[in-house]
Amino acid sequence: MDTNPVFRRRQNHNNTPESVILIITNVIVFIVATEVFANCTKISNVYWFVLGALGVYNFFNIRKYREDYGKAQYIAYVVSIIVLIAMFFLLRSRAQNC
Repeated sequence: MDTNPVFRRRQNHNNTPESVILIITNVIVFIVATEVFANCTKISNVYWFVLGALGVYNFFNIRKYREDYGKAQYIAYVVSIIVLIAMFFLLRSRAQNC
């Protein structure tokens, strides 16, 4: 029987901040949607729907966990959105088989 509480401290790994989970979710959904729905010459309407749904998810997630977001988390979120916009242009400009 172990009486040391160190190993019982992180049950279910709930110590990841919500802001980090939100940024990781944004990056994964954005990259997958860009690769699948944004072709060489045309951007599908489904792509804009996915990004709109992601925006709604971001709004409600930030609103739900408002007390967890400080100045540093907001700055990291804004920087991640700027990086996603830059990634959009980078992924659309690279050579593709059209």
